[in-house]
Amino acid sequence: MKKRAALEAMYSRYPYPSKNAGNNLIYDLAAMAGSIFTIDCLEGKSVLDLGCGSGHRLCGMASMYPETQFVGVDMTAESLNVALELKEKHNLSNVQFIRSAIEDFMTDKKFDVVVSTGVFHHMEQPIEGFKAAYRNLKDDGFALIWLYHSIGERERLNLRDALQILTKKKSGENWFLDIEAMHDLRATLHTHQYGSETALQENGDVDQLAIDVDAFLNPIVNAYDYNGIISMSSEVGFDSNFCCGFNRNNESRLFASCLPKYDAACYLSIEELGIGESLRDAFEKLDYELKINVAEYLWKPNGISVLCTKSTADLAHLATWLRSHQNEV
Repeated sequence: MKKRAALEAMYSRYPYPSKNAGNNLIYDLAAMAGSIFTIDCLEGKSVLDLGCGSGHRLCGMASMYPETQFVGVDMTAESLNVALELKEKHNLSNVQFIRSAIEDFMTDKKFDVVVSTGVFHHMEQPIEGFKAAYRNLKDDGFALIWLYHSIGERERLNLRDALQILTKKKSGENWFLDIEAMHDLRATLHTHQYGSETALQENGDVDQLAIDVDAFLNPIVNAYDYNGIISMSSEVGFDSNFCCGFNRNNESRLFASCLPKYDAACYLSIEELGIGESLRDAFEKLDYELKINVAEYLWKPNGISVLCTKSTADLAHLATWLRSHQNEV
């Protein structure tokens, strides 16, 4: 079975992040957007989610911005069935869902904001995800992308690779559904792997099995550092890129390039990077991209959020901390 067909079969059996509508939505995407954008950037605008899965994050964002119109795109009917249940359960009139592969999705309508959380790295050609974001985005819009980080994810991906070698030998064509083998190798993803619980649902209905299958049996997984992401972003035509922040076990941090100026707990600090006094001046004199590289090497994140813009985007819609490097000499 080809990887793309296996991927669709896996998500049809185990919708991500949950096959259950559950009692709560997931608000981490809404929280990140609220940290990055000014209120007028989202209020009354349009948002496209490429690879919305079961819709928990998109519905969470839609509930926080009732005057904004949201569209979620996903390739599996099973995931969208959960998303539609969530829409009805939470009385959300400002969100709709469309079944489509990301590579094929295109409408006459362009969106003010495109988001994609943990999806492009599961595409055979991740750059196709960036192309979809670019072609569906208004010229003055913003694309917010979250991906696995290659440094912090190395240990998990080693376990995944070992499991997949074994399951392909044991189970043949349907190796990506071999739950027994996954359990035998004790492959499970901590709910705080990316800074906060993967699914904020109550009464024990978090679909840990779907989370583990996505982490260890997924037939397509890529991981990137900032430079790798920017390479794809620039290739498809995005003009500017911003590192919004990093995640790792039990921790999430926003990245302000002028670290000493933003010392609240939500921002990555020089102290957390372990940069001593004798090196701080050298760090502050680095170009924006090199500061990000140093932060990646030292903090070893599992995930990274990047914002991509076209040339006509009004950067005044972005929080000051995110564009602080533009004022650096």
